[in-house]
Amino acid sequence: MVPLASVALADVNDALRLAARVSDDLPSHVAAFCAWITGNKSELEVQVQRALNFDGQARHPEHIAALGFGAAGDVLDGEQLSLLSNDLLHLSGRNFFAPGRPLRIEADGVGLLGVALGASISQTGGTWLADLLTQASTTADPWQQGLIRAARIVLGESEIRISPPELAAALAEKFDWQRVDTDLEAAWQAAARMLPHTDGIARDAARLAVFEFALARLAHVSVGTAGVDDLKTILANAGRALKLWRYEEKARTSKSAIARWDIENEYHVQSFLWTILAPVFADLQDEESLPSVGHKHPRVDLGIPSLRTVVEVKFIRSSGQAALAKVIEEVAADASLYLSTDNGYDNIMAVVWDDTTQTEQHHELKIGLEAIRGISCAVIIPRPSKMKR
Repeated sequence: MVPLASVALADVNDALRLAARVSDDLPSHVAAFCAWITGNKSELEVQVQRALNFDGQARHPEHIAALGFGAAGDVLDGEQLSLLSNDLLHLSGRNFFAPGRPLRIEADGVGLLGVALGASISQTGGTWLADLLTQASTTADPWQQGLIRAARIVLGESEIRISPPELAAALAEKFDWQRVDTDLEAAWQAAARMLPHTDGIARDAARLAVFEFALARLAHVSVGTAGVDDLKTILANAGRALKLWRYEEKARTSKSAIARWDIENEYHVQSFLWTILAPVFADLQDEESLPSVGHKHPRVDLGIPSLRTVVEVKFIRSSGQAALAKVIEEVAADASLYLSTDNGYDNIMAVVWDDTTQTEQHHELKIGLEAIRGISCAVIIPRPSKMKR
């Protein structure tokens, strides 16, 4: 998957959550689908209750679909499952695709998927539903076609390809179906870049589901088998660890002193990074001396021999172009020393603490650092606003 900056990822996630947010005027089955596909159990319970509270002569197909998503999300009790079974039996007697009557559930992919889920779980399906899905499959709308194909798979059909990719990837994760990696890549692109579509909130919800699954997969580190890419992920998100970093204006309790874990130099940054990395990388070394290079006696800030990787730490105290240029020069000089001999290291990741919070300069600084031979990754951490000077 194409990586994006951590800030950009957070912005996309917020935008997708906003696009997929359920409103009160949304049909209950569409809202139930959104809650089910994104794993929002509390919202799913709300939509199930909406369907159960319908006070007409008989629940509409859309209400039955909402209950189907509730069954799939495991929020129905035994009595409610019995109601769902009765509603499905009643629905089976309906005359679908009747001439002269506007299409309703017949042309509603979300509704058909909900009905299929309910029928599968309550074991009240039959040829009527299979025939309905076959007739509905003639639609030319790709999004509706994808939902209907998913409903057919739920009822037991096989070797059916689902599209668009975000729906295919989201359902594969939901049902533990075999995932096609090209679907996940295309789904990630569609979600992360928020490609335009006209399929409504249901598709936004599917994008949110697959985006958050993929985001979790990107951030996952298997302790004990962590590699270079995992190290990059940890360092790139190191700034988040400062959220609960104690820098208090007053004591949290009446019996404790004010905690203020200030970071004032490179050694403090190394200690901060050690706290993050040591539980994951058992062979993490600090201040390790390398073989001399002439009169130079290089010593790495942090080293992980198993990954042949050095984590080089720098600290920016002054604002302005000169200070930034100095950091690049220092990292370049250190890199040339580390890579000049066969000392067990051939990869360097730079972490720069910006005590001046020149965030508008970080992008250019990162590009400059990563242009240095041997630097595979550069991370700039600004001093948090709560850590006032």
